[in-house]
Amino acid sequence: MELIKVNYSALLIFLNREAYNPSNIWNSSIKYAVRGSFVQQCACMSDKHAALCKHGGRTVAVVTRGQRIYFGAVGLLALWVGIWGYFIPDQVDKAIPWLVPPLHARFLGAMYLSGTAFMIGGIMSSYYAEVRVMVRVILIWTGMLFIVSLFYLGEFDYSRNQVWIWFGAYIIYPLIALWLMWNDRTLRERVSGPRLPARVRGYLLAQGIAVTALALILLLAPEFMVNVWPWNITRLLAQIYSAPFLAYGLSSLMLSRIQTWPEARVVMVATFVFAFGVLLASFIHRELFSLTHVATWLWFGGFLLATVILGLLCMRAIQVGSSA
Repeated sequence: MELIKVNYSALLIFLNREAYNPSNIWNSSIKYAVRGSFVQQCACMSDKHAALCKHGGRTVAVVTRGQRIYFGAVGLLALWVGIWGYFIPDQVDKAIPWLVPPLHARFLGAMYLSGTAFMIGGIMSSYYAEVRVMVRVILIWTGMLFIVSLFYLGEFDYSRNQVWIWFGAYIIYPLIALWLMWNDRTLRERVSGPRLPARVRGYLLAQGIAVTALALILLLAPEFMVNVWPWNITRLLAQIYSAPFLAYGLSSLMLSRIQTWPEARVVMVATFVFAFGVLLASFIHRELFSLTHVATWLWFGGFLLATVILGLLCMRAIQVGSSA
């Protein structure tokens, strides 16, 4: 129930904020955004929704306290599910509405620990351009989970608190993310920094196409995926899995179009956490995979490749950040 209170408080904070209006004049109050060893003087608008500062000679939006509270609320639930799913899989139903087998639990745990990494990255970011894609990840992931859940209402035990946390979170979270996206619809600024090489954008494009296609098949043809998945899943789980996969896929496509490492760092690190977590969980439960199935080789090969490449990209992104 504490999770419900935290999420409700985050919603109240946002609902009490003024609407974003770019025409508001600068007020006299001055804030300071600290990044690495640099202190950047930021002038805040009288509108509390959009805090702006000077960066590289340009005025750019910064991550506000309210947005950090929202990321913290999302991250708290993600961490809760991630810990139970990945480290205590036999009792994962303490965090989600259903008890699933250990491999399923660890797979979900990897997804939610990745979600935690997203939110930590968002909280630690200075500029809104660094979290712009992440906000869309929240909307896609949580909004899709809510929509999928509506088709399986009979699968829920409404006497359990976990069910109400599930529905409460996946109504509140996407609504706030949608609101943030509406307010940032006119923002086009970018964070200065080293440019993403064309080969990196090419990899992200290929990853985005492959993962988005997988997500859509899971969502639209779950019976087919139940038959070809490398380990046993149900129709419900196939469509539940489609939500985060769609978020990862579309975010990779978005990253393939951005220009600098700082804008890609948060999503890259979180996606690496997911790939590595799934690879490790699959190795732990390797007896559930059949070496005679092509899907097994695609599964391990795909996640090994993603782990290695994303790991290298994360090292580069963090290196760039530490030198900024």
